[in-house]
Amino acid sequence: MSRCLEAFNAFSLAARNSDLSMAEALNDPLIRTVMEADGVDPEALESEFLQIAESRAETLEA
Repeated sequence: MSRCLEAFNAFSLAARNSDLSMAEALNDPLIRTVMEADGVDPEALESEFLQIAESRAETLEA
């Protein structure tokens, strides 16, 4: 698992208990600033999520 995804998993409990979607969280300037301060590249994390989503979609289609 990548460092970006590991950092997100640590953050995700709070994210799951909020009203923000993942897209909204990744686009929130404050959250992006905190992620960057923690050494997480929000764009790389977003790319990983898109790859996971594509992989799951392909699996469901098969």
